[in-house]
Amino acid sequence: MTNKNRTQTPLVSVVVPILNGMRYLDHTMESILAQDYPNVELVIVDGGSIDGSREWVENFAAMPAIKDFLTPGSGAAANWTRCSELATGDYVKLVCQDDLLYPSALSAQVQDFLDHPQAKIAFAQRDIISASGKVLIKSRGCQGLDQGLVSGHSALLAGYVSGTNIYGEPEAVMFERVTMQSALPWEDAEPFLLDMFFYSKILDQHPAVVRHQSIGAFRISSASWSTRLVSKHRSQFKSWQSDAASRLGRVSRLQKTRATLNNEKTSLLRRMAYLWLGLRNQME
Repeated sequence: MTNKNRTQTPLVSVVVPILNGMRYLDHTMESILAQDYPNVELVIVDGGSIDGSREWVENFAAMPAIKDFLTPGSGAAANWTRCSELATGDYVKLVCQDDLLYPSALSAQVQDFLDHPQAKIAFAQRDIISASGKVLIKSRGCQGLDQGLVSGHSALLAGYVSGTNIYGEPEAVMFERVTMQSALPWEDAEPFLLDMFFYSKILDQHPAVVRHQSIGAFRISSASWSTRLVSKHRSQFKSWQSDAASRLGRVSRLQKTRATLNNEKTSLLRRMAYLWLGLRNQME
């Protein structure tokens, strides 16, 4: 590849941490293989599956892939960290085993980076889908964030006040690799906010680029952390808000009040949504 072509089609590492993911693994991998972006490196790490996922990874041959296997019980953060360490691309996208990428996801966010080279992390919207794949909410995320380049400070402040994850799960996010790897490890002291605490480390130092377009889908089901333990999610989001506030340095009394009220509002809406979905049998 010439230097010119590399500039236009930089290598993207798609990293997939797996643990007992056989139920949706084929769908997730099909969405990755269907990307219209031509320069992709695939990294798959199994964290000790006992449902056949480990053997699936060993036998995966659809495209060249870096494969690794962790000791059972290593935990999500260790798996996400190992995936990220193995990536060698210019940019990195982590995709969880039950989520989906839409065909132009990689090309869209690479273009965002090329258009805004100051950015070190890229956010986009995503759709929320049921366990069966039905779209429940379209174009979720990026509330309070203008499209294009935004400062890390303004992105952190918007997330702090919002009371919800405006950045999205990892399938909606892309990282500049060097910056991402310098922020490792992923940490799961607050497991529901594993992703958001990591984003904060980057936004604390670097600007982001935002796209108001759905580039993938986040699947919710009865097995999702946030469907089972809403009160813990609320508590951990409060911890994230405290961390964000310390990084911001100064927040007003009004902003603190809005942040608290919006966290409570989000928790109430989440309870109502999961109750409604459960009654409609959309979780399975």
